[in-house]
Amino acid sequence: MTLNISKVPFDEVHPELQQRMVESDDALGGSEWIQVFSQTPDLYKAFVDFYYKHIMVEGDGISLKLTELVRRKVALINQCHF
Repeated sequence: MTLNISKVPFDEVHPELQQRMVESDDALGGSEWIQVFSQTPDLYKAFVDFYYKHIMVEGDGISLKLTELVRRKVALINQCHF
């Protein structure tokens, strides 16, 4: 059984999250994941703030490179083809 969650159209995404989408497009080449999680914007804004302060930084946080390597490994283990 496959469960698909639709993306929130860009123009309906909360303005703060739209800005994060632009940043994600620049850093990662994609921001569709933000559109999916935008189904619950109040909950997700807090997560995105944490993520960009501690994950998407070089330095004291978890580096972007390490984050992407872990994400890729998890996708491979779960046989995710996206």
